[in-house]
Amino acid sequence: MPNAAALLQLFGIGFSFGLAGPCLLVCTPVLISYIAGKQAKPKQALLDISVFLSGRLLAYLLLGYLAGLSGLILRQFANSGLVSLFKFAGGVIIILLGIYVWLGREPLSRLCKRRAGAIFNSGSLFILGFAVGVFPCAPLLALLLEITLISKSAMGGMFYALFFGLGTFISGFIAVGALSGIFTWFAPRFLKSKTAGLIFKLSCAVLLILLGLNLIFKPYLYRV
Repeated sequence: MPNAAALLQLFGIGFSFGLAGPCLLVCTPVLISYIAGKQAKPKQALLDISVFLSGRLLAYLLLGYLAGLSGLILRQFANSGLVSLFKFAGGVIIILLGIYVWLGREPLSRLCKRRAGAIFNSGSLFILGFAVGVFPCAPLLALLLEITLISKSAMGGMFYALFFGLGTFISGFIAVGALSGIFTWFAPRFLKSKTAGLIFKLSCAVLLILLGLNLIFKPYLYRV
């Protein structure tokens, strides 16, 4: 039976990670740029954030399961080529989101007539959330190794990771939701001219593309 005090501790750590920690720093620029760039309505923005965070939560459950199995297995996974593949996939998805913001949904709708925008949004954001969550940063890896020590089984590790993930989900939803609300409120009120709105939209798209390229090529830059 998982320790109740440890569960609360992990939830608190997850909450702090999502509110003012590495989880917020990694995910916020992508989500804010995407939501602000496509000028989503508040309801749609919150839905996009929830889909992304759900994908990331699923990744944490997987990592917690591996941590419950063995710390060695977790380290092998973290250093494997599979994690690099997820980083590449995450970078590609961010670039595609940037292109989507740049072009708008009309070109995509011509290729797929049935709710192309909604399908693209939900699927890509969920996969991106999973891809971002599955390559752990140093603080998260240290936390997962702690889960290895306190869990007695793979399911126990996944249960501990669930509480950590719920903490990051709730705090991430609050933080990113508040920031996206500010940007979606700001855009229509201060960018009243069509030219200013277009420049803002293109700026968000370019930022997304740069973030995606950075995620893909950053490991290679460190090798130089």
